[in-house]
Amino acid sequence: MKVKIRKLLKNNKILSYILIFFMALFVCIPLFSKYMNISADDGIQHICRIIGTDASLKEFKLFPVIMSGFCNGFGYSWNIFYSPLTAYLPLIFKIFTTSYVLSLKLFMFSCMLFSGIFMYKLVYRICKSHKAGVISAIIYIAAPYHLTDLYTRIAIAELASFVFLPILFIGMYDLINKNKKKTYCISIGAIGLILTHNVIAVYAAIFCAVYLLFYYKKLNNKIVFKNILINIGIILLCTSFYWIPLLEHYFTTTYEVFVPERMYKDNTLIGSKLSFLDLFITKPYGMNFHIGLPIIFGIVLAFIYRKRIKGRYAKLLNIFLGFGITSIIMASKIFPFEYLPDTLKMIQFTWRMMEFAMFFLSIVSGITITIFIHKNKKKDTIVSTATIAYTALLVITQNTTIAIPFDEEKYLEPIPVTSQTGRVHAGCATFEYLPQKAFVNREYIETRTQDVIVIEGEANIINQNKQSTNLSFEFENAKGTVKFELPYIFYVGYNAKLTDEHNNIKDIKITESEKGFCMIEISNVEKGKIEIEYTGSMLMKISYVLTLIGIVSLIIYYYKLKKTKVKKVI
Repeated sequence: MKVKIRKLLKNNKILSYILIFFMALFVCIPLFSKYMNISADDGIQHICRIIGTDASLKEFKLFPVIMSGFCNGFGYSWNIFYSPLTAYLPLIFKIFTTSYVLSLKLFMFSCMLFSGIFMYKLVYRICKSHKAGVISAIIYIAAPYHLTDLYTRIAIAELASFVFLPILFIGMYDLINKNKKKTYCISIGAIGLILTHNVIAVYAAIFCAVYLLFYYKKLNNKIVFKNILINIGIILLCTSFYWIPLLEHYFTTTYEVFVPERMYKDNTLIGSKLSFLDLFITKPYGMNFHIGLPIIFGIVLAFIYRKRIKGRYAKLLNIFLGFGITSIIMASKIFPFEYLPDTLKMIQFTWRMMEFAMFFLSIVSGITITIFIHKNKKKDTIVSTATIAYTALLVITQNTTIAIPFDEEKYLEPIPVTSQTGRVHAGCATFEYLPQKAFVNREYIETRTQDVIVIEGEANIINQNKQSTNLSFEFENAKGTVKFELPYIFYVGYNAKLTDEHNNIKDIKITESEKGFCMIEISNVEKGKIEIEYTGSMLMKISYVLTLIGIVSLIIYYYKLKKTKVKKVI
């Protein structure tokens, strides 16, 4: 047994994974305290979101996007508009626990762990140094902004995006600098970013485009160009189940999230810009945007060792150093963020650019610090000790606690929307995913009953039965044209069938009422039965088929690349 353990520890790759695992575990120790303030900032929204998603899945719906119990039982959707992966993946951990909070914490730990593992894989791929890979991974895991997402903001989507940035650039590196063996990582990384944090995905795409410009001569290579097109196709196909319904809702009606300047404001962008001191000063128990001592040290070494860094990755490190410094500048007061196009303003807070700064500069720092400690064990010990001490200080000063443990039982049943609820309300955030008509009529949501309402014409409603997103009712004595408002907030995908007094069955179009609810209209039918069900739109069904095609394409692409002999591009 001892011999096997020794052999394992001599395997540099396995030892590297062990070190990364313990670093992630060390950073996450306070996370698993019952007094950890998991409900802080975005936390409560993510907890309620996974509770609502789980409830939708338990209803066995093909499209579990409507959280039927939210918004006073009228239904609310996060997963049509908000990148859906972080709603579903935490529920995997429900296999091991009955607690939604613990499931979320286990997911957060896995994000920290895998962000480190894939950072290690990226750096090792660049410079073939296990030590550099581990150092970069540790710096990345313990980066101040990374810990801010973990402990202060409880920003689950952004936390998950840290995992996919290294995967994306493993593919980008193979595309240009080495061979095409792992260019499928471009698809995996981009898909992950789109389905976790689409704003980060937009900026990652820009960095990728600029990265390609630095190697513009390689774009004439047929292999490179072919792989770019294949990856773009796979990315669009695999994510179609998300972006096609999103666009369908965008073109169908006005939702609050699509209202100009609703999700960003110039004064918010300006107010979130970082000062010079913010980049260097740690704020205990608050949001930290400072660069961090290891990265500062790594940047200094990059300039000191600029002549010693040679070979195929010298240019790459300069590019990443430039990307990292550019990201810091974009997060600071000197950058005119408010003059950028609206699409780029969707970042909301300029300090989000610190995620990219932490990513690119962790790579640079890991490699330059490895050069610094090369062939000198004393320096190795000093750097290791200093890193552990520094990380411990960051973790202690970053996480906040509460006097009474968070009670998730209070949120298993959705909180009613009342006049006292407030705009930021558990489960619906700031109601940004409501139709604008419903948003401006929130008092109507607060007081409306669960009944079908005749809003135009005359009819008697009888035998009404509502179960989550399924509804049936009968009507009689209808005269002329009658409009019924249904007890559902308007989202595309609800379908209605009318059975008239002669047992003829036909589909009825569902439109939006003046209050932002689903509405149907019948004409010249005196008596009948109407059945409502959320089955998804035809475009949604097509998008799921396209996603399946994309997944199959990705698998085929993966196996083809694995069987292909290495062909160097440079």
